[in-house]
Amino acid sequence: MPHDRINWQRIRVGCRYVEKYLVEGLVSAYKFKHSPLKPLEVFCEITYNCNLKCPTCFRWTTIEDRNELGLEDWKVAISKLKNWIGTYNLFFSGGEPFLREDLIEVIKFASELGIPVSVVSNGSLIDKTLAKRIVSSGLFGLTLSLNSMNPETHNKTRGTAGSFDEVMRAIENLRERGKMKLNIAATVMSENIHDLVGLAEFVNKEGLDSINYQPVMPTSAIPILDENGNPKKLPPGTFYKTLGREPAVIKEVFDRLALMRGNGYPINNMPKHMAYMVRYLQNPEDPQIIRYPCKIGPKNFVIDPFGNVRICSMMEPMGNLLDADPKALWHSEKAQNQREQIRSCKEPCRLFTCNFKELDLLYQLKKMYKHG
Repeated sequence: MPHDRINWQRIRVGCRYVEKYLVEGLVSAYKFKHSPLKPLEVFCEITYNCNLKCPTCFRWTTIEDRNELGLEDWKVAISKLKNWIGTYNLFFSGGEPFLREDLIEVIKFASELGIPVSVVSNGSLIDKTLAKRIVSSGLFGLTLSLNSMNPETHNKTRGTAGSFDEVMRAIENLRERGKMKLNIAATVMSENIHDLVGLAEFVNKEGLDSINYQPVMPTSAIPILDENGNPKKLPPGTFYKTLGREPAVIKEVFDRLALMRGNGYPINNMPKHMAYMVRYLQNPEDPQIIRYPCKIGPKNFVIDPFGNVRICSMMEPMGNLLDADPKALWHSEKAQNQREQIRSCKEPCRLFTCNFKELDLLYQLKKMYKHG
């Protein structure tokens, strides 16, 4: 599928974003059980399997499950959503998505329907052969996880020796990527707070498309299942427990990032998001954080590896997409109950980049003009 068609689809999704924020401004849609809008973004956790051992995410402890949806199942799910929603952004994450050997075929299928597809990956499997397949698949955007330009720091925070070199190899193998966007995502913690500016400079120097900063979360913000499919009870995590060190440095670093963003560096985080991240990183129990409303209720549609649907990945399934109509699930009593729960939720994951959404029209127009 030519990227020109995908770009037009992205413009259409952008118009729907504007519509969403106008509606929210008038009726505060996230305060109601019933969403007056269709979802804008569909997040597919295509596998829980992972080949790294990140201490910030314990998905890698999940037992391999052979009951994950197959290629034909994903085609059915994507088609159902296309017939109902029309234009939407489709994201694949994991685990490590490229452990699924059929992921390229899933991407091709969605792209040929005119759906902009993005993937979040640790980059470890992207050799020259896979890089060519990714570029030719019609993928709109690929995001690689990179926590520091210091190999020792990155590898420590990713739990695997050699991870830094694998990300650098993936970036090199994707030099010739046509119009596909290549982005970086960095998990922010005390251990890499001094490295965030260097990451933005690297992204800008190498001509990558953007960088997202995302604060480390307690393990309770990421669903980890045991062998019976039940949520595991895990400690908050080593890096979460070290938050709050060097509060003055945190403020200084994010002030500089905000200036860099204003000067054209491709930093996706909005100033308001960065301000809330500063509060959280200085004190994750700052009550001001949970006063910011979590707005995923009217926009997110989450599908797990088995086809179960949620609005929030931490909540119980509303049903299975293979057995039910997505519109019926979106307007179901369970969906209404989840939106009610989201409004009273006290978890800090509202600061995840995919959850924290504010309209920054001027910045997005500048990006579209710059990248075409």
